Amino acid sequence: MDRLKKWFTENIGLKLLSLALAAGLWVAFGGDTVTETVLQVPLEFRNVPANLAVFSEQQTAQLRIRGPSRVLRQARRSDFRLPVDLSSVTGPGERTFPLVAESVEVPAALEVVQLVPPEVKLTLEWIVADDSGETAETPR
Repeated sequence: MDRLKKWFTENIGLKLLSLALAAGLWVAFGGDTVTETVLQVPLEFRNVPANLAVFSEQQTAQLRIRGPSRVLRQARRSDFRLPVDLSSVTGPGERTFPLVAESVEVPAALEVVQLVPPEVKLTLEWIVADDSGETAETPR
């Protein structure tokens, strides 16, 4: 019985300190569960040729995001970017561009699980200048 009592009471300060450190580490790192959420993110058209206007009925895409719940709670919609690269476009017409989960810019520790729809259909039209020198989009 004395051995058991001695085991609990000897170095009590160090034992309480180690217990407090373990509890603190668990609260800081171990208690954050992985969750998923869905949000609408606007499309960003990049590398648009200067003489073309872009028209799209679809302005957003739906992202399913997975990550630590703490990071998801702190993230804002403006932290996410969905670029559509138009550098391959040379003239007007209708084109379909794939939306790829790997191209989505998300905060660290988060991953894109699903991206809906998988592609976006765009109409590209010439921008013409009128007699006054002002530019106007071609009529639809």
